[in-house]
Amino acid sequence: MSALGGMFGFVFGVFGLLFAAFGIGMLIWMVRRASEYKRTLREGLVAEARCLETFVVHRSSDGHGHSQRRQILGFRTSDGRDVRAQVASEQLYVVGDIVPVRYLPQRPERAVPAAAPPVLGVMSYLVGGMMVVFTCVGLFFAAMGFGLAVIDSSADDGGVSPEQSWTAEP
Repeated sequence: MSALGGMFGFVFGVFGLLFAAFGIGMLIWMVRRASEYKRTLREGLVAEARCLETFVVHRSSDGHGHSQRRQILGFRTSDGRDVRAQVASEQLYVVGDIVPVRYLPQRPERAVPAAAPPVLGVMSYLVGGMMVVFTCVGLFFAAMGFGLAVIDSSADDGGVSPEQSWTAEP
């Protein structure tokens, strides 16, 4: 074999580790967001917000469209600060509606409508599962790449494994 094969295995392994790191990073981000969402609904302070603006965000991929209703809600915190929060809601609000919200005092801009469901949606679990698969595939590619690099480097040494080099007589 050649040094090119070992280098290919090394690069393949590094890309596998990058994929795994991305998957783990996305999982950590998702878990943190989900725990913050649940904590806001469980422990958040209640405020009366007014719907300031409503709009629809359209996303399309592969010809399939997805629309999400979003609102900008304005409210005053318990310490007197005026805050605007952008929220996604299944419920239809129009400009001027009063919406009860829950917020954490350290992050009032991440307010959640008090009527929001306390559990995560199916899409959250599907995306989380995809990130686990993404991580596993990355780790598999890393193992294969680094394994190829090690096998290729032992072939360049004349096929002598580290165990054999200790027992070989001069």
